[in-house]
Amino acid sequence: MTFIVGGAMAIGGASLVNIAAGATLGSMIGSSLAGGFGAQTKGEAAHKKYLAGEVQKEQMALVGDVKKQAYEEAGSQFRGVQRDISMGTGTGIRDISTSADVARSQSGLATSGTIEQKTATQTGNLMAKYKSDMTKLFETRDLSRTQADLSYRKGEMSAEEAYESTLTGLESTPTTFLEGAFG
Repeated sequence: MTFIVGGAMAIGGASLVNIAAGATLGSMIGSSLAGGFGAQTKGEAAHKKYLAGEVQKEQMALVGDVKKQAYEEAGSQFRGVQRDISMGTGTGIRDISTSADVARSQSGLATSGTIEQKTATQTGNLMAKYKSDMTKLFETRDLSRTQADLSYRKGEMSAEEAYESTLTGLESTPTTFLEGAFG
């Protein structure tokens, strides 16, 4: 308010036009001085840049931890499903073998070729299913890893963008009284 009154007096006179022009001048002076006093020092600017870098490092560490956790989870799920598939296949082979043994004991030698052919077909089908299940399992694990990698890259880009935005804001903040007053 003081700058507005001072500006009006500097223009000279109490006419409405002079008061309006003086108020504008006073407002500009007040704004410039406030900007000058609001300027940060070069040391403060450097410290803020350092802190922005530290925040970026922390964000990258967090993103890295999330990626590591996703990889570990994918590996754990892979091992669990692999164990289940292997156990199921082992059980299937035992069942086929037991079934063939029972069939042999109940039949004569004349049907043993048929039993062997049926056993070979069942075993072949079971092994084809095992191969298919394992292929899907590897593909699922690879997909999980790819998703973790993409998530990491996205987080990396986000952290970099935030860091650059912070630096841009810091660089646009005046570091001297004159830059703040006239910038």
